[in-house]
Amino acid sequence: MMLKKYVKTRRKFKILLLVTIVALIVITCIILLGSSGPNGIAVERLLDERFIARAYQPQSEQQTRDGAVALLQSPRDHGVIVPEKYDEQKIKTRIMQSRLQQIKQQQQQQRDNEAEQERTTIDAIATAVHIFYTAPVPWYKSRKPPLPPPEHPNEVASLPLTTPKPVKILNTAFYPALGLYKPSAKLLGQHFENIRSCGIGVLILSFTRPSDPALLHQILELAPQHNLSVTFELSVAGNRTVEYVRQQLQEISSYVELPGFYRVWSQSRAALLPVLYVSNAYKLSESLGRQLCRPTVFTLSAKPTGNEQPGGLRRVLDAFFIGHIRLKSHADVLRRLCFDGFYSKLPSNGAVFASTWKNWSYLKSYALSYKMLFVPTVGPGFAERNKFPRHGDIQRHRSNGRYYGVAWRTAILNHVGFISIASYNNWPDGSQIEEVVPRAGFLDYNPGSKTKYLDLTAHWVGNFLKTRQEASAAGTGAGSIQNCYEMLNNTIC
Repeated sequence: MMLKKYVKTRRKFKILLLVTIVALIVITCIILLGSSGPNGIAVERLLDERFIARAYQPQSEQQTRDGAVALLQSPRDHGVIVPEKYDEQKIKTRIMQSRLQQIKQQQQQQRDNEAEQERTTIDAIATAVHIFYTAPVPWYKSRKPPLPPPEHPNEVASLPLTTPKPVKILNTAFYPALGLYKPSAKLLGQHFENIRSCGIGVLILSFTRPSDPALLHQILELAPQHNLSVTFELSVAGNRTVEYVRQQLQEISSYVELPGFYRVWSQSRAALLPVLYVSNAYKLSESLGRQLCRPTVFTLSAKPTGNEQPGGLRRVLDAFFIGHIRLKSHADVLRRLCFDGFYSKLPSNGAVFASTWKNWSYLKSYALSYKMLFVPTVGPGFAERNKFPRHGDIQRHRSNGRYYGVAWRTAILNHVGFISIASYNNWPDGSQIEEVVPRAGFLDYNPGSKTKYLDLTAHWVGNFLKTRQEASAAGTGAGSIQNCYEMLNNTIC
């Protein structure tokens, strides 16, 4: 009725219908243009890229989602996605970049976790626990290059006209966490702090001629700042004459009076004596004679008449001499040479008689019978990098720390008075307890942290101290007599 009222003619009806259609078209265009504006494009792009990111990347972190969006976004032309040509190399590159980023994040998280982990340390210092320390470390060894092959098969290879230069090869089976370092004040301080935190009280330095006096003085000055003492290990492998030993003792006598040198109180001699280790001491059986025998009052007043004069070397430096042995008979050799004790040095179980764990009870009983001191040497393993080791077949696997633990347990059960550890940083022998890092072509401490063997050392030093204190408490009871292995406070027989 209303339509007939206002639209009385057919012409007016057509005009009204046309206006309505035009208005609908205009409204539709406005809506379409509004949705395809800047905000609409952003919403569409965000929804599209988030969908792709969820399909290829985890949504655990906001940064991962944003990185996936940036990586997968496609080029657009006025809001319309432009199809990208298929490129296999580009897709592989994107996958590798994403994988590398994930590996970096995992490594960073692992480093953060290791930094948060607390190391096993011990507050007490055990001066009865000694450790071999190497300074400087011989990182490289020289090897002669092979001769050039002959030009013809029937020719014999001739010597080159010029001497070829030796090739330097890295001489370690592990890779240190501090790199291929050289001794410095900062580095020595870091090493000494690690050793002190393990409860070790004495460093054993190799004293070879010619030595580096500046480095030795630097170590002797820094060691007391970390509650450490220092002693020397003489080597007579190359020169076994008495004169050579006398020259070494004369040089060492200038270091003995320094505050950082290790000394013990001897009850039998009623004197404070330095402790010296002698490597390959069993080789001195023919040349040394009775030079180390304790002089009597008559021989002290008499003038020396030759190499057989008793106490000739003790006039140069009176010390507590501990000699290196390998075989069972070597203990008797050192007893006749008047050494005060002996040690095994090699940390390879079963390699020789002295380094075999089951023989330590015999060596301790032998030393106790003749008022000597037996010092077993424990170590985490032995791993030379040489294809043919210079010491023979003495490689010993670490077995995730179990090898080290059995050596310590055997020494503690035998109630020894001193224990030597081989070593803190003897990298060429692969017997170090210093920190390492995983690296291609090298061994490592996995499974476990890089301070694994420092923590194990602190644990076993604590057990050793506890056992010694219990033995000392039992020995001071009524009617009991203490032996040399139960004395504390740097006291020996």
